[in-house]
Amino acid sequence: MNFNLLLVACIPISATTCASQVDAEADAVGQWLHQRTMQAALNADTSPVGSYRIVRLADMDAPEEVKQQLRADIKRAKSVVQVVEGNIPTQVEILAAVPRTQRSASELRQRLPQPPSRLDATLLGPAELIGMEPSGALDGAKSSGLSRFYRLEGVGIVEFSENNFLAAGMQIEVIAEAQNTEVNGKPANLGKAVDGAGRTRVELAWTGDSKTYSLIATGEPGSDVERNARVLHDIAAAIVD
Repeated sequence: MNFNLLLVACIPISATTCASQVDAEADAVGQWLHQRTMQAALNADTSPVGSYRIVRLADMDAPEEVKQQLRADIKRAKSVVQVVEGNIPTQVEILAAVPRTQRSASELRQRLPQPPSRLDATLLGPAELIGMEPSGALDGAKSSGLSRFYRLEGVGIVEFSENNFLAAGMQIEVIAEAQNTEVNGKPANLGKAVDGAGRTRVELAWTGDSKTYSLIATGEPGSDVERNARVLHDIAAAIVD
């Protein structure tokens, strides 16, 4: 189940893929996104330039069945979504999958198109950094983005991802109706889910001048999904580029 509707169509116009793209599910929306991605790749320019725009659902170049599914997803995401047990991983499962790599600031400056976002003033600043991995468009040791994973007391495992869509040459379309909050004045999408075992997942996603950002908090049974949503908002507001 995917409740991140911020990047409803992230179309790479280079030969790369977008980590924030909606999962290619075997449904109308997934098929439509796949077709658009393939078409964009075929029409790729030799010097792709990234772009970002907000579109209303009615104005989107999509079949009506796709729009109907998106309307239903947007309506459902207005509240806490109930998912079946197992859809949200446990802390143990996340820790087993998270890469334990940690790179210095100087090394990251060489690998990324711009220095990584500064988290010192956020709640993640003093939190335990578990690991990090490149994301976005990959080119050897270089990447357009970075994902960092933290263990945050009272919240759970928090993943912060940033991706320079301009450097990656990615075209991003954001559905206006899916934006249900703001981060420092920028439209953002907040999704909240709880599974049958009481585990929680909160995702906050938004786009800045040159980067897309997402924060994902995964909590164990009994964690407060609304509190975790407020925490992610506080973290996002204090991120500095």
